[in-house]
Amino acid sequence: MSESLHSPPVIPSRRPGFRVCYICGREFGSQSIAIHEPQCLEKWRIENSKLPKHLRRPEPSKPQPLRGLELTDREIMTRAEVGCSTD
Repeated sequence: MSESLHSPPVIPSRRPGFRVCYICGREFGSQSIAIHEPQCLEKWRIENSKLPKHLRRPEPSKPQPLRGLELTDREIMTRAEVGCSTD
């Protein structure tokens, strides 16, 4: 088979008005994210506590909103992963 027949994967864009949970990465509406995040964090704590101590991870912290910039959640997470500054 020829390599030229394969196209790169298509990554669907984030739906407008939805927020991404910083813990699990799922999308939620602006009202339901406030309900979801505390429950998701509690579930994360329970699952993390079941792991052996050497495999436990530090608790995820909620990212602070960037001042004066209108960035999508994907752009914020990408910048955080590569260590980019938003200044």
